[in-house]
Amino acid sequence: MKFYLKYINPIFSILVFVICIYSSIVDGNNVKYLALFDGGISGYFVAKGIFCALALFLLGKILQQLLFGQNANINGEDSK
Repeated sequence: MKFYLKYINPIFSILVFVICIYSSIVDGNNVKYLALFDGGISGYFVAKGIFCALALFLLGKILQQLLFGQNANINGEDSK
């Protein structure tokens, strides 16, 4: 579980963010970088990507603290 919370969970959160950004700037075969700032559905996907990636990352860190207690430091190793 430590391996998942330390390595896999941050990778998944970055992957969610990249997928949402990709879906907001690609329209069919056209890439529109300025669509991020136009609002509408592309702005929705940017906001959803930021929220979901951040929520996934922070909930993983909270779960790490709950499972491994106060002894879990930033590196995810027990300080015994």
